[in-house]
Amino acid sequence: HRIAQHLHEDLLPQLFSRAQELIRGTYMRPFENFAELGTYLSLLLDLRDTLDRFLPVVFDRSLTELILATAPWRDNDMSGANRRRLKKLAKEYVRPGVHVGDMHESLVQIQQQRILWQRFVAEGVPPEVPVGIVDVQSVFSETAVQLAQLNDPLRLLTRDTQLEYLPIGALVQKVEGLAANSDALNNLQERSALMSTLRDLQLDPLIADLAARHVPEAQVEAELEQAWWQSALESLLQTERALLGANTTVLDRLEADFRLVDEAHAAGSAQLLSWQLAENWKIGLVDWPDEASLLKKLLRRSKVTSFDLQTTAPHLSRTIAPVWLASPYEVSQIVDSCVFDTVILVDAGATTIAENAGAIRRARQIIAFGDPVTQSPAPFATGIIDPDLAEQDGEARIVESPDASDERHADSALARLGSLLTTLSLTRSYRAGGEDLAELVNRRFYGGKIESLPWAGSFLGHSSIALEYVENGFGMPDGDTGAVESVQAEVDRVVELVLEHAAQRPRESLMVLTASSRHAIRVQQAVLAALANSPELTDFVVGDRPEPFTVSTIEHAVAESRDRVIFSIGYGRTPHGRVLSDFGALGEPGGERLLAVAMTRARRSMVIVSCFEPEDIDDARMEHGAVALAQILDEIGARAAEIPLPDDSDPMLVDLARRLEARGINVALGHRGKLGLVASHGGICVAIETDTVLLRGSLRESLRLRPELLRRLGWHYMRVHVFELFSDPDAVAQSIVKLLGANAPAAPTEPIDIVPTTPDS
Repeated sequence: HRIAQHLHEDLLPQLFSRAQELIRGTYMRPFENFAELGTYLSLLLDLRDTLDRFLPVVFDRSLTELILATAPWRDNDMSGANRRRLKKLAKEYVRPGVHVGDMHESLVQIQQQRILWQRFVAEGVPPEVPVGIVDVQSVFSETAVQLAQLNDPLRLLTRDTQLEYLPIGALVQKVEGLAANSDALNNLQERSALMSTLRDLQLDPLIADLAARHVPEAQVEAELEQAWWQSALESLLQTERALLGANTTVLDRLEADFRLVDEAHAAGSAQLLSWQLAENWKIGLVDWPDEASLLKKLLRRSKVTSFDLQTTAPHLSRTIAPVWLASPYEVSQIVDSCVFDTVILVDAGATTIAENAGAIRRARQIIAFGDPVTQSPAPFATGIIDPDLAEQDGEARIVESPDASDERHADSALARLGSLLTTLSLTRSYRAGGEDLAELVNRRFYGGKIESLPWAGSFLGHSSIALEYVENGFGMPDGDTGAVESVQAEVDRVVELVLEHAAQRPRESLMVLTASSRHAIRVQQAVLAALANSPELTDFVVGDRPEPFTVSTIEHAVAESRDRVIFSIGYGRTPHGRVLSDFGALGEPGGERLLAVAMTRARRSMVIVSCFEPEDIDDARMEHGAVALAQILDEIGARAAEIPLPDDSDPMLVDLARRLEARGINVALGHRGKLGLVASHGGICVAIETDTVLLRGSLRESLRLRPELLRRLGWHYMRVHVFELFSDPDAVAQSIVKLLGANAPAAPTEPIDIVPTTPDS
């Protein structure tokens, strides 16, 4: 404060006023900052010394030749006579009675002074040294020392911030502010005593850090508490050997060893089973040689039945055929004497007890898998259909009561066995992709019970569900059904989406779903007709593929799934804009389950094509799946407008997020309520978790399965140790930035030579 007052009241006003008068007589342009004033004064002092020894005419011309002639080395391009002539000419510039010891060095300095002088004055102005320069230089030196003493406590370390390089107006304003009276000076003695106490407590590094970061007064208490806990942690790490001294390298190695052993254990299960079966086979050949001999003869036949196998080798058959696969309608071909330890019913929700009775009676234990939401037994008719009930297109139609669908659903093998056996719910989803779609289905149909991890693409703004509202989706009601079914605008839009997918994503499978059988036929025909103009897409549409392109109704898609699905509802509006109540199977009992089927057929993403919006559906006139469809369309729009709320429950992750944001990284806390912290840069996403994830499940789940699943979902996975995050958060943040490639240097560029060309070239 005293230095600033001295500068503001005495030195700077005196220096600037005298320097301006001094320089005004030399025709030099005004100086811009304190450092440039020093350059001026140094130049004028050098000019004064030069003019004391040389005549002023020495500045009238370039001295390049004279410098070469007086150089201690010999220039081969200059003749001896010319050298002697130039040396004689150089001596003529020396004032009479003055001796110059090193003429070459003096001429070099004069040449530099001449160039610097011409930079600061107008052309043609000869050098001139004003009177009083020594006094101004004395004041300048004292001022420079004072300014240098202010740079260090003010932490002005760069050239742009140091006081010497500030513009004159900014320098005067800065010094004036430092010289102003401050309330901090009123309790200087108390603060000095407090600082002495803090130094005795060895808190100097903390004080310096707080001052360097300009920590607000409200946060000083929290900073002190963190410093105390960190020192306590460091002391604990030094005394407790069980903590390994917070050597995270050792922890990383132990975790890597666990992952390797666990992977080897899982991979070795198949080999272990094969070895066990081989051992049982060898033992069986020794224990039952007669069965082995008869079995060899039996296997020479072209066809072997279960009766032959069971009666010929009842003991060896369990080793040679430990697992049997059969549909419910093939179980009757298995001999009754063949009893199984366990029978697994797959898709038990889509079959009845009657269909599975043959398998159940052969089992000592039953395990039934099924989905109570999407699966329901299909109607099964035994007998001749009344011709009067056949539809006009010739397809027989089974007439059911309104409650028949619910009755069949309650009569499934899954529902019947669930009332007798222990029921376990598999709620963990390992599907990679389709997060928005999965969350919608989870909330709407499964009551939010399914647990899944978010897809990285959703954090980058790529949604897995989209709505396509078709304009001009109008049509006339059908004369027989009264429904506005399969309007041309919707057919055209679906064909566009199919061709777009075939051109841009030929490696991903596609299926078109609809609630209208008529619409399915028209879409299939329109896609095939469009291939005439796009023959390069023929292979995708009709080629032999593991999952071929298909157009199907919802009822026939229960056992089908594709990477991407186009759900074209298939019903439009009347020319007056009304939506009729006929939605085909969606508007009938069980329509909610069919809608659930439609919404769960896509593994990655779904596009819903509709001619109407949710508010166009009248809940009072419609029921079952039609109402559920309106609710789903409304939920999709609401989810798109939803603003996620950050989860700030973990203070260390909050601090890490702030450090990453300061480095230009896009971050989100508590992403989808599943991941503690996620970050992205340049299309790369990383999921960041702390050691707390180890407390949520087994080591296998935390160290191997969860990271692998997140990687399949598109995330780079990084688990940071709490030790590192607490002790050196900047290093953790920098490692994340490095992983994202945010601090990678730009590719070097080189200038390209441009060769001009003529019209004839």
